[in-house]
Amino acid sequence: MFTGNLGLTNNADGRLELIAGWDNDGALHDVWQTAPNDGWSNWASLAGHDLQGTVALARHADGRLIAFTLGSDRQLYIRSQNVPNDGWGAWEGLGGQGIKGFGVNQNTDGRLEVVAVWSDGALHDVWQTAPNGSWSGWASLEGHDLQGTVALGRYSDGRLIAFAVGGDKQMYIRSQNRPNDGWGAWSGLGGQDLQGPVLVANNADGRLEVYARVGGIVIYHQWQTVTGGWSAWRSLGGQGVRDFAVSENADGRLEVVAVWTDGVLHDVWQTSPNGGWSGWASLEGHDLQGTVALGSNADGRLIAFAVGGDQKVYSRSQTAPNNGWGAWTSLGAPPFIVRPD
Repeated sequence: MFTGNLGLTNNADGRLELIAGWDNDGALHDVWQTAPNDGWSNWASLAGHDLQGTVALARHADGRLIAFTLGSDRQLYIRSQNVPNDGWGAWEGLGGQGIKGFGVNQNTDGRLEVVAVWSDGALHDVWQTAPNGSWSGWASLEGHDLQGTVALGRYSDGRLIAFAVGGDKQMYIRSQNRPNDGWGAWSGLGGQDLQGPVLVANNADGRLEVYARVGGIVIYHQWQTVTGGWSAWRSLGGQGVRDFAVSENADGRLEVVAVWTDGVLHDVWQTSPNGGWSGWASLEGHDLQGTVALGSNADGRLIAFAVGGDQKVYSRSQTAPNNGWGAWTSLGAPPFIVRPD
């Protein structure tokens, strides 16, 4: 059975790589393009035992991919490529206590940083002490009664910013004081009945935009204004949104894909960079589960991934950058080894 979410990013050579977890063997598995913009490999196991399905995939400053996931002990585990575009090293534990959710981003000096909501309802962070290097211990960023959904974005000036939903179902943010440095105070962005996932993206002009579900049904978004403040929350609509993802077209326009309760993938997009939004359109698909990812091929074409009711992963790419979409193709699923009882 598929669990959790999909982790997606580009290798240093432009080839996309996807990681996912299934509870059949409690391991992560990956699949990758055999050449940029081209076909896909078979699934391979990244091993690990009794891992949870929450995953993320990022890149070290030297180009090596790094996978993040939670164990059944609700601690954070990582595994990195040995060299860019190549095989993987061993798993390493970063600790944590009762982690509910986490987000990953890169500082301007190349050091990766993770923020995570612990079972104490506070946000904590851990960071590389040098680019491509070892990791610090965890530090508290405080916060009270935070839910288990968090995102980590980056301002146009390079400062990281954390977004988290509080127990009052409103959005809260905390930003670095300076790039690569300590953190300022929490502030609120409001909202009503917000639920995860929380996603953040940069507009073409650098202004941040944050997205969340309201009532688990529709997507709302909020963005930085040209004066540096934040807009009011505004609805993007949707019908019973199960999961959604956001990415940037080659021309700078943001696009959102979402799996609705009808089991079909839908998309909505900015009609111009930094501008307003279209209405929703159907990308078809049948009996899709509530898990989706969105990224870019090396040539700029967006590509969406979703899990079907048959537990297989499916993908669909734009036919040209900034353009319409081709047909669905199956990436299959791993050949599972049944774990002993």
